[in-house]
Amino acid sequence: MSSKIYTSVLTALLLFSTSSVFAEVETTSSLRGVVNVAGAVVSATHTPTGTSKTRSANADGAFYLSDLQIGGPYDISVSAPGYKSESLGGVYLVLDKTTEIAVTLVSSDIEEITVTATASQGSIRMGTGTFLDRDAIDGIPTVNRSIADLAKMDPRVSINTGSSRYSEISVMGANNRFNDFTIDGVSFNDPFGLNANGFGSMRNPIGMEFIDQISVDITPFDVSRGNTTGGSIASVTKSGSNDFHGSVFFIQRDEDDIGEGPDGEEFPEFSEETKGFTFSGPIIKDKLFFFVGYEDFEAASPALYGTVDSNAPVKADTLTTAMADQIKSIAMSRYNYDPGVISSFALPETSEKIMLKLNANLTDDHRAVFMLTQDEDLYPRKYNRGQTVFSNNWYLKPPEIDRVSFKIYSDWSDQLSTKIGYSSYELKEDDHSVGDPYFPESAISVGGDTVYLGGDRYRGANYINIKSDYISFKATYDLGNHVITGGIDLEDTSIYNLFIARYNGEVRFDSIADFEAGTYNYVRFHVPQTGISDVDSVAAMFDIEKTSIFIQDKIYIGDAVLSVGLRYDAVETPDKPMLNPKFLDTYGYANNEAFDYDSIQPRFGFNWDATETLFGDRDRIASATLRGGYGLFSGRIPPVWYSNAYTRSGGLSDYVKVYGWDDTLPSWRSHCKEKWWNRRPNACGRSFIFLDGPRKQLLHSNKRLLQ
Repeated sequence: MSSKIYTSVLTALLLFSTSSVFAEVETTSSLRGVVNVAGAVVSATHTPTGTSKTRSANADGAFYLSDLQIGGPYDISVSAPGYKSESLGGVYLVLDKTTEIAVTLVSSDIEEITVTATASQGSIRMGTGTFLDRDAIDGIPTVNRSIADLAKMDPRVSINTGSSRYSEISVMGANNRFNDFTIDGVSFNDPFGLNANGFGSMRNPIGMEFIDQISVDITPFDVSRGNTTGGSIASVTKSGSNDFHGSVFFIQRDEDDIGEGPDGEEFPEFSEETKGFTFSGPIIKDKLFFFVGYEDFEAASPALYGTVDSNAPVKADTLTTAMADQIKSIAMSRYNYDPGVISSFALPETSEKIMLKLNANLTDDHRAVFMLTQDEDLYPRKYNRGQTVFSNNWYLKPPEIDRVSFKIYSDWSDQLSTKIGYSSYELKEDDHSVGDPYFPESAISVGGDTVYLGGDRYRGANYINIKSDYISFKATYDLGNHVITGGIDLEDTSIYNLFIARYNGEVRFDSIADFEAGTYNYVRFHVPQTGISDVDSVAAMFDIEKTSIFIQDKIYIGDAVLSVGLRYDAVETPDKPMLNPKFLDTYGYANNEAFDYDSIQPRFGFNWDATETLFGDRDRIASATLRGGYGLFSGRIPPVWYSNAYTRSGGLSDYVKVYGWDDTLPSWRSHCKEKWWNRRPNACGRSFIFLDGPRKQLLHSNKRLLQ
């Protein structure tokens, strides 16, 4: 947890007479104002969809409309008996912003009328951050079409640029895994915590063309926001309206778009292609609307590596093409294994995203939003360093993510409104080698090079399946100069993490001749004690339960707005890890304690329009705002940090390491390559099966826990 204190003074052009107050850190927006007639009826109509919300001003003439769709334009009408009805058009609402208007009604017997209001401009908020609408997003240059390129528009955000998976977003120097990224109010963070980009996907968690607005919050003092020891990046997607809209996009990039190196060398050959479409419109006019988006990305990375006599940009020190061919011939003839190629090859990277969003006006007081997203990626990489890694030793990361969310916004009276939401999330990722994953990883010393072939030593048994369910409730009660907000969030996550290092074995050889003879100098393997195929016994299986409760009072005092709130977070793992007696004997305390902790987070924020008070007599000062706050923030803990306590905690596997030749082990030239060290009668029987498909997904023969 960390404390944050930030204050800042902002000046901006004064546009008409609108003032903006602190952020409603939501996927919706809000409208607040005052009218000179108590009980006047105020209606705000979202003209693209016909969605309307109506409130009556209180005894002081104040009114507050919450949970409004972002964007616009809105038509705002104000009426009262004995007074002329007036309206204001062209009002646009933005994410993380409350628009304030002032309306003066006059008697129906008087001709002159005055209406003072404007659409909100800029990004004035109680904490610190940056807001981007669709026009601003379109104006930002981005080569990688990355969320990181949008986030770095805030000067307090730094980006460690790399490939899509390694593009780290750090806010105020905090660990990138402490950020909270949401789409339409639903978290799309990395559910396990291994990816440097902070997402479960290898690239963006959402298509860039699907986004309508995005906000980067450094200090969100609103207690309804959690997981914010880093930064909070909130995006809102496009929605359908009464008019049909569509777009088709195609982006291509290759080596011709890259300049020459300092010595005039050309950039290695590669290609990237992104294509897709968006389409939206009405299903039932003024009642039901849809938005659908599709994005497909395909790339072939630069072919960088090769033998010393190849044309590859990065060459080996010793290994020649003839030596590589000899090693491949031995692998195929002696061990019936095809290692692939070693020089100037490129493996494809793909990403496919689908999004469906439905907006429904159920009644005048209730509306609903349904969203479904699917993301399938395929990301190739190699673990072993150097220029002499055969292609089938590379491995693939193929995450598949499905997310469904549903929200209902309800107005129960002029004062009370609620939001109820449910979301489910599932990640499946079966990392596996490009070639046969059960052939032992073999490292052959050839002069200054180490040649790698066989299955990657960490991908023989590497599968993640995470399922999460989220339920949220939030209520807002308007008391005029006080707006009370309270709510509760519940999260239940089930995690299955299978990771058995060297499940397929690791073998090292001093020379090509030793490789041909099967004379190793080092061997290491790792198998479950209950049997080679019983991988479930070694997998980490546990649940994480989180409960959050919050309450807040927003106080309007003249030109100032105060926010005082309290947030409570509690996290626990109901099941304990398995006791490891050897750990207890060695260190004197048990390893099987469950996680159970909570935190109370008080927060205070303010936003003061100081234009008149401090600069009323200075014409050149158009606007001045003082904002700041103090708060305690509790962030999310990546589940991978929990997982370590549940993985192999009870000594349920054998991790064997042998240096030099061991005559007691079966020869490495044994035909039983899946588990050549195992002497059981059925050791040569295949414990796993392959299924044809776009990923050639690897499934354990006991599929009970993997389905």
